[in-house]
Amino acid sequence: MNMAWCALAVAGPALAAWEVWRSTRIGFRRLEIPLQSHTCRNRGAVRILHLSDLHITASLRHKLDRIESLLDGEWDFVMISGDLIDNDSGIDPVSDFLGRLKASCGKFAVLGNHDYLDSIAGNPLKWVRAFWHALLNRKSDELHVANDINRLVGCLEERGVRLLRNELAEGEIPGAGPFQVFGIDDPATDRDRPAEVSADVNPDALRLVLTHAPIRLGPLARFAPELIMCGHTHGGQIRLPLLGAILTHSDAGRRSCSGLVELDGCRVHISPGVGAGRLFPLRFFSKAEVTEIVLKASDRDI
Repeated sequence: MNMAWCALAVAGPALAAWEVWRSTRIGFRRLEIPLQSHTCRNRGAVRILHLSDLHITASLRHKLDRIESLLDGEWDFVMISGDLIDNDSGIDPVSDFLGRLKASCGKFAVLGNHDYLDSIAGNPLKWVRAFWHALLNRKSDELHVANDINRLVGCLEERGVRLLRNELAEGEIPGAGPFQVFGIDDPATDRDRPAEVSADVNPDALRLVLTHAPIRLGPLARFAPELIMCGHTHGGQIRLPLLGAILTHSDAGRRSCSGLVELDGCRVHISPGVGAGRLFPLRFFSKAEVTEIVLKASDRDI
């Protein structure tokens, strides 16, 4: 019995450390999703690279090298659902990285709470209070300073990334008809204004919605999207066996805070994201990933 307990005492921490390493190491996943809209079913497959929650700083640019090593080729769309940076030092490396990606229909991004606000260390009592607020799903802004959002926006646009802040973007998929991308600003910091976005829905278009967090998705149903793409949850970041995520900071449940889910009557892909924030950089049973989404007609529609 003593030997068994000793083995468990050694193996337990080792397995936990291995799981932290496995979850934090960035992976690549390909997800096929059948098209729902009748007007979209005669299209070929639409390839979307979905990136989220990069949380880049100057000292974390190696994450971008890892992501780039996983990517191959060109997509129809590159979609970035916010939290590109953790502070201003991440603006140049993340902009340069996104500038190197290729997408025939365009690269589109929305901003997240960490793009707007830099979390900073301070009074430990403030951190205790902020953690308590997080447990109660309350907001606490006393630990943040504003990032240089104008420089971030300018650098992204210079690299061909279309930033959508409660806006509609439209275009053509070569040989496959029109598309519409509805970009909603960050709901985690109450900047989402879907009512201000044109509701001129083109019934013949492939309609996609991009927002940072799975919060208040109900009003987005008026855009009749084929898919909503978001992130923010980090897949729970810390997940416990049988229990699921401890916190999601969203309207997603503890067991449905990443992957393809249905929320508020909409089909939603919640990216588990790449980063975890520099103040708590560990993940546990929540694999960091970039995702290739392939929208295609189901076999019975071909």
